[in-house]
Amino acid sequence: MIKNFKLNYCKSILSKYGKKECIIFEIDIIQMSDKVSIIIRGKNEEDWLNLCLKSINDQTYSNFEIIYVDNESEDASINIAKEYKVTKIKKIKKFLPGNAINVGIKASSGKYIVILSAHCIPANIDWLKNLVKSISSRKKIAGVYGRQVPLNSTSSDDARDLLITFGNEDRIQKKDPFFHNANSIIKRSVWNKVNFDNHITNIEDRDWAKKILNMGYEIKYDSSAMVYHFHGLHQHNNYESFRASAVNSLIQKINEDNYKDELPTWFDVKNRECPIIIYGKKVGNIESKLNLLVEKNPGLLNEKIFYYGDSDPKIKGVVFLKRNISTKASYSKFTLDVLNVLNKKIGYKIEALCFVDLGYKKFIKNAISTNKQTVFLENTSLSTFGFIDKGDIWMLSGKKVSKVRKMFDKDTSFVRIVFGQGAVIRTSSIRLKKSDPKDAFTHTFKDISYLLR
Repeated sequence: MIKNFKLNYCKSILSKYGKKECIIFEIDIIQMSDKVSIIIRGKNEEDWLNLCLKSINDQTYSNFEIIYVDNESEDASINIAKEYKVTKIKKIKKFLPGNAINVGIKASSGKYIVILSAHCIPANIDWLKNLVKSISSRKKIAGVYGRQVPLNSTSSDDARDLLITFGNEDRIQKKDPFFHNANSIIKRSVWNKVNFDNHITNIEDRDWAKKILNMGYEIKYDSSAMVYHFHGLHQHNNYESFRASAVNSLIQKINEDNYKDELPTWFDVKNRECPIIIYGKKVGNIESKLNLLVEKNPGLLNEKIFYYGDSDPKIKGVVFLKRNISTKASYSKFTLDVLNVLNKKIGYKIEALCFVDLGYKKFIKNAISTNKQTVFLENTSLSTFGFIDKGDIWMLSGKKVSKVRKMFDKDTSFVRIVFGQGAVIRTSSIRLKKSDPKDAFTHTFKDISYLLR
């Protein structure tokens, strides 16, 4: 069917545009007929798997299947995969990189095998097409690995490593065994001859590449098959060496890189799944308080709004969530109950939740959009607002008080957090960290009236 369609359509292209355009079209049709199996490996990748799967489903090359290999995740990773209609989910107990890939490939059926880390996000809709074009361009090419670039929120050291390792010039490797399975494609026919090592704990990709190079095959680096990789190669996380930031700027200037000029739509904050949860004790007229909130946060009209409480306020555009726990429950139990109720109602594609306590007398202007941007663009687990208390801080134990710090201690500031003023928190932090992440961020304010309820 594909061949007949190709032939007939190519005749019309030939008569209208000429031979060159017909050849280009023919190449694309031939490639689309080759099935690709995408192996995604992950453990507790709730923060990234949603984006990863969303970006794959938007690819121009559509003849693919996804196999998700999960290493005993405790978050919503498996449920997220299921919501994206991933039917081949393999579970492993002990993670060894080569074994995880082999398990996935054994469950696959594609001519080509893409290997992708769950926290690597394709940078454009032609990522998969570019990988397939490269792997099918020469018989001797056994594997292709693509470019990995940092996000704005990637630490300077991780960004430096990525920029140095993955340049913007393609190359064929006949001796160099460097290969990277965070973003790669291989031929099943070659894998049938040489599997990945099931036992080594790292660099299974280079081990495999060395073996196939010794057999006379080649490796290709394709800079157009690009992904965003927040963690980087060595996962320095928040560590920042004093030279890294300057080095990054120079590399990008020398390379004339523009990879960060426009992020794909799936990174856009307005496309991220972050429902607004409104709640509160003795609020009074809920609808009037909601109107006050909208005045300060006009973008709220385009958001999904849910009211969490004991009875339905029956407000147009607001969905009711029935409270399952006491109003005296702890903060962590409260946020978890909201998340559980919401998962049952709308599914697991939710990336974060925004909490608004309608009991506040005043609402901070644009707090919701500010916190969403901080969580999704700066990649923090929690963003909130807080009042900086510059006075002496004392600790009360029974009826006894003791000073915690001196007024002019420059090393420490105490902040009174207003969680209900539009705080945004990742669902993974609610699920795994009891809503107490270590990388929380606060925007500060000086008007003490925002504390009043």
